[in-house]
Amino acid sequence: MEGSYKRGLFNGNILVAQGNNIIYQNEFGYSDASRSKKLSRNSIFNIGSIAKEFNAVAIMILNERGLLNLDDKISNFELQLPEWSNTVSIKHLLQYTSGLPRINWNNIKNDQDIYNDIKNIKRLNFEPGTDYLYSNNNIFLQRRIVEQVSGMSFNDFIQKNLLIPGGMTNAIIDADTQNPELVTAFNNTFVNDRAMDIEFSGWVNPTANDMYKWIINLHSGQFISNKSLITLFDSHSKESSSALGIGVIENDTLLIHQHHGSSFNYESFIHYNVKEDLSIVLMTNNKNRKLREITDAVENILKGNPFSIPQKSIYFAIREKCYDNANEGIELYKNLKKQNFSEYNFSDENELNQLGYDLIKKGQIEEAISIFRLLISEFPNSSNAFDSMGESYFLNDQFELSKISYQKSLEHNPENTNAEEMINRIEKINVKTN
Repeated sequence: MEGSYKRGLFNGNILVAQGNNIIYQNEFGYSDASRSKKLSRNSIFNIGSIAKEFNAVAIMILNERGLLNLDDKISNFELQLPEWSNTVSIKHLLQYTSGLPRINWNNIKNDQDIYNDIKNIKRLNFEPGTDYLYSNNNIFLQRRIVEQVSGMSFNDFIQKNLLIPGGMTNAIIDADTQNPELVTAFNNTFVNDRAMDIEFSGWVNPTANDMYKWIINLHSGQFISNKSLITLFDSHSKESSSALGIGVIENDTLLIHQHHGSSFNYESFIHYNVKEDLSIVLMTNNKNRKLREITDAVENILKGNPFSIPQKSIYFAIREKCYDNANEGIELYKNLKKQNFSEYNFSDENELNQLGYDLIKKGQIEEAISIFRLLISEFPNSSNAFDSMGESYFLNDQFELSKISYQKSLEHNPENTNAEEMINRIEKINVKTN
């Protein structure tokens, strides 16, 4: 952990426990970019999507009390929603299979805005239960259903039924930015995130100890039965998130519970190994996307296995430079590889791939092509690298080069159906053009 901190990869709090015994706990770094106040045991964090576990468990508590059924259509709950609500069940909300689109953050300032937007949805993106879309609209409606059924505000229900009985005494729901214990997120150039101007309520902000208590209570049957717990890990597919993140289940027995959450430069990760009764909690206010690697290292240490300190992300190292000038960013990449090879992660193709797609989102297609060209030179046998290049050429209307890239992607992975579909699409475009 000291190595990760010195490399600039972890500014945050960690807690490791075996059973009911905390075997390691520490705080590394500062509560904001000014570096004037150190993190403490009482520091509370924005844990992003991990906080969605609380509304899912609240739903199951009401289910166990016989006050709702997961197959109930959401039209049952007097939410004044359009006709499509007759086809969406609570289970669809929990599994992100409702067909609800993503929240339009550009037009959203508060709960009422989200509610109005949902009420104005004319049609769903797909028939409920047939596909998966990770949308916070599902979370918003879960919380409204908890309120309708319980007759309490969502925050009061969580406080009374989860935080207080779970002993999560320092956790705060919707912590005010002026709260001295709420840490501020910042980037790697030590600039604080701007204060959020969106008031989407119902988010639990815990300490590392609170998060550990949550894991213990959740998996010991304190809140819901084991049957209900397994139900919440049910997901649309192996690649899809469940209501509780990722659950590894064999023969109806839960083996692993993992959940990753992030919001701007906040990032958290929880890992619970059921057989080992091992809990790992990582919370940071300086996102570097290394929490899974740190978790793996911690678990290997506990098992007496070889481990490695995570390397710095080359994605973060060159990202800002590439936004301004891709060629200068690529030059920086080459210099770092030559001079600091062991310090940075050059072995994960997803680092450059992510950067290329960031540039696509920013409308910098030519720059994205340059990054994907670098990606291919570094990973010449990667089907995914050629697939990404194919997409960037396609977006740039360079259809022949796009087709060649997709063909090379297929050579490396004949099962790449996306490449096949895109080649067919390009051929149809060429026919129309000719």
